[in-house]
Amino acid sequence: MSSRHPQVGEISSDGRFRWDGREWMPMARVRREPTAWTLPMQRVAATYLALATIQSLLSTALFQNAATLERVARAGNPSLPEDQVRATVSVGLAVGWATVIVLAAAMLVLAFGSLRGWRWAFWAVLAWLALSSIGVVTNLLALANPALQPQPPPFIVIELVLSVVALGLLVWFVLAAARFGPWATRRPTSAR
Repeated sequence: MSSRHPQVGEISSDGRFRWDGREWMPMARVRREPTAWTLPMQRVAATYLALATIQSLLSTALFQNAATLERVARAGNPSLPEDQVRATVSVGLAVGWATVIVLAAAMLVLAFGSLRGWRWAFWAVLAWLALSSIGVVTNLLALANPALQPQPPPFIVIELVLSVVALGLLVWFVLAAARFGPWATRRPTSAR
């Protein structure tokens, strides 16, 4: 343990405090500096989330209806009794629409947070992209058995394309976080 006394203005080893001559005082938070990746990353993330929201709402509006859900229920289990088919359709409609509305609201909040450059939004969008990337596999499986899907194959292909884009964005986000930090911003040169 060192017995030396800190000098006035000296910064602590963790960079969070400054010695004022009597005590260690907390330093103001340092704003991160944008890089050439920052603004494009924020705009692309917001655009992706807005397009995914529109696609989700449009797909649900076009294909989340009683006739489609009844067709899917019967294709999945032809011996299902009529009352269970009706119950499945009712629950499917309610849960489907509630889920889409909540997810659409979440995507729009994340899109706004992306444009604002909020740090928490970076990590939330990264997680969202990771989950959306799973769609690469699920949409390929859906294309393999379109009779059990409410959407026709062209809409499944659109969802597949969005999932591939999400996977690409996920890779970019991980690289940006590793190389710079959230939203590809770095610590100021003086704070290094």
